[in-house]
Amino acid sequence: MPHEATPLTRLRPEEVPAIRRDPVDPKARLAAEPIVEAIRTGGEPALRSYAEKFGELTEGAPLLLEREKELKAAWESISQEQRNCLSRTAQRIRHFARSQLASAQEISVPIPGGEAGHTLAPVEAAGCYAPGGRYPLPSTVLMTAVTARVAGCSRVVVASPRPTAITLAAAYIAEADVLIPVGGAQAIAALAYGAGPIGACDAVVGPGNMYVTAAKSLVAGRVAIDMLAGPSECLVIADHTASAKVVAADLLAQAEHDPSALPALICLSEDFVDAVDAEIAIQLAELETKETAAVALKNGYAVVVKDIEAACEMSDRLAVEHVELHVQDEMAVARKLKHYGGLFVGSGAAEVLGDYGAGPNHTLPTGGTARSYGGLSVFTFLRTRTWMRVDDPLAACTMIADAKALGEMEGLMGHAAAAAVRLPRHSGSGEALTGSAALKKNLSTKDWDTKGNRLHFALPKKGRIAEKCLKFLAAAGLEYDRPDRVDVALVRNMPITIIFLPAGDIAQYVGEGNVDLGITGEDIIAEAGVSVQKEMQLGFGKCRLSLLVPNEHRDARPADYAGHRIVTSFPEVAKAYFAPLDAAAGVKTSIKFVSGSVEAACKLGLADAVIDLVETGTTMRAAGLCELVSLLETQAVLISNPHSPHRELITMIKARIQGHLDSTKYELIQYNASRAILPECIKLTPGKKSPTIQPLEDADFVAVSAMVPVKQVAKIVDALIAVGATDIMVFTIKDCRV
Repeated sequence: MPHEATPLTRLRPEEVPAIRRDPVDPKARLAAEPIVEAIRTGGEPALRSYAEKFGELTEGAPLLLEREKELKAAWESISQEQRNCLSRTAQRIRHFARSQLASAQEISVPIPGGEAGHTLAPVEAAGCYAPGGRYPLPSTVLMTAVTARVAGCSRVVVASPRPTAITLAAAYIAEADVLIPVGGAQAIAALAYGAGPIGACDAVVGPGNMYVTAAKSLVAGRVAIDMLAGPSECLVIADHTASAKVVAADLLAQAEHDPSALPALICLSEDFVDAVDAEIAIQLAELETKETAAVALKNGYAVVVKDIEAACEMSDRLAVEHVELHVQDEMAVARKLKHYGGLFVGSGAAEVLGDYGAGPNHTLPTGGTARSYGGLSVFTFLRTRTWMRVDDPLAACTMIADAKALGEMEGLMGHAAAAAVRLPRHSGSGEALTGSAALKKNLSTKDWDTKGNRLHFALPKKGRIAEKCLKFLAAAGLEYDRPDRVDVALVRNMPITIIFLPAGDIAQYVGEGNVDLGITGEDIIAEAGVSVQKEMQLGFGKCRLSLLVPNEHRDARPADYAGHRIVTSFPEVAKAYFAPLDAAAGVKTSIKFVSGSVEAACKLGLADAVIDLVETGTTMRAAGLCELVSLLETQAVLISNPHSPHRELITMIKARIQGHLDSTKYELIQYNASRAILPECIKLTPGKKSPTIQPLEDADFVAVSAMVPVKQVAKIVDALIAVGATDIMVFTIKDCRV
């Protein structure tokens, strides 16, 4: 006959109580406080006193069971079958924990003027508690100690009262250093504060009874803890596809944990609840732990909801320790859930498999705290330690100024002063500089880079060549960040500082040695009148600086404008051009500088002619102007200061940029050809020096590779086909050196 069992309490959805509760029982805390304090102040004698009082130690018994003695002896005393089981389980837990550890990454990110990041480091000593009440729990020893060791803890201490040989053997295979045969609040206090030969631990983890939880709450802050866990919980969500027999077995497995355990069911029909109740009655009759399970079943309940969405909403509101999904399309349902300690997806993923070492840890948050905490993992034993460095005060000047301002806002003037003393200062004045003022003055003094160990590379902030300059940085392999579009950025992978300047200033700064390298236009260099070393022409930004006159004067000569009004953004170039014309005519040309919209000056009556850049001529023609004479041809160029100490680095950057430029001019063509037509093919694809020719399996044929000009690719392919080449492929070249 089936054992008489109380059916699961039937509740309507609105009657389901929230299980969010204080995990610490007030009475247990009152009982634990004097024990914890006594061991904190009294050490080993106090620990022994309580352990003997509670029947955990006999007088004179060892306080530490050591790995190579008692733990190893226990391992050797159990059966081979038991050893195999413990080994396999430990390995699955270890594998999962190692995978978790692999997902934890140290980082470094650029900050203004430097770098910041975090490192990950394990706590040195981990204390792992495993209950030893009704039943030995070697699984908890494995879950806690294996995980601590994988995290990298150098010392792992297990505490468990009245340990059996299986518990000691589990500690051995988990690689624990020692086991303390003590439990309750006294064990937690010993792990946290140390007692005699027991050194204080940095983290204390593991589930336990109400006194263990109370003691963990008392030592939290002194040491890291995993969580304050209460009675175990399991919620099964089931639909019409679920097996009542399997669901009943899982609810009973939960119920036998503890009289306070919570087994619960959410399903879609009353008939299914009836079927589960019937199965519980049958299975409970055969269960050896029926007395405990029968009591726990009275805590449980069953709820019928209208659909799976409602079941998920209720589950998230409860945020229980374990959630099992016995439903159709279980992965879709799993993705809807947000709050749980551990999720068991599908009827095959029983919670008992999680308890006994499938891999994920079984030490999980209870009492609704899954909304706030995760379960035990390698991350429990890891510390995230942040760091930062600032080695370019100029690039950091805005950040430093903000720190100073915030210190003043908060009334912490010492903070403000500590920031202010780090602001870059102009040589001789002692004046703290921020923003563009700091950039301008400090470029002239290099007060912000006294070591001189970084090459300073100037690029245009904006304008016609600025965007293409950024592509050249990428081609040169310069990795940098420019947060909030600040004007200085540190290159992470080379000793280079990139400085974004007005295009008109770059030639001057390079020529005067304030920066080492720059990209600007040849027109800018001519206007600056400084001596720089032209490293290479970059092939973009091509245009002409020309004298433009109204269309009705297209037949005039340049000399006709000597002594007239000229408007331009290039006054020095204009003066140099008109100087001999003025001398010949005995006049003085009026040259007026404007920074933009030069072409409008004639129509506005401000000028008789203008000197401006002409690329396509569209703007010129729209303004009713024509080109009378070109003063100079210009394009973007890479320039350097001839006295820069970073010549080797400049040469490398130049080579990388040249490689990028060459790669845009050529493509790689590959094809197969018979040896009979090879001479004709080589004439078509001679390559830079010669083509690469490789023999094929068929001795009469070869494979040919050669660089060919981009503009001739289509013509060359047609010609190769005509002479009999086959298998022709054309590849874009990302980078090259020719």
